[in-house]
Amino acid sequence: MLLVLTSLCLMLSPSQPGYTHPKVNFVETVQTVVYTTKTGEKYHLEGCSYLRQSKIKTTKKEAIANGYTACSRCKP
Repeated sequence: MLLVLTSLCLMLSPSQPGYTHPKVNFVETVQTVVYTTKTGEKYHLEGCSYLRQSKIKTTKKEAIANGYTACSRCKP
């Protein structure tokens, strides 16, 4: 996918001398889905054995912003 996006940027960029492509961090644009629980303090990947039934779907960015830290078992 990154190759397709890079190729697309190359095709659409102006052909002026000295033009530089804007830097885009593709990793930050993709939201990683993680899960939290009602009572826990960690965020988990879907198949984690530490994840309980009260799993709440969120993004890694939101979980961190809300004070959650990564699970030591699934290491999201």
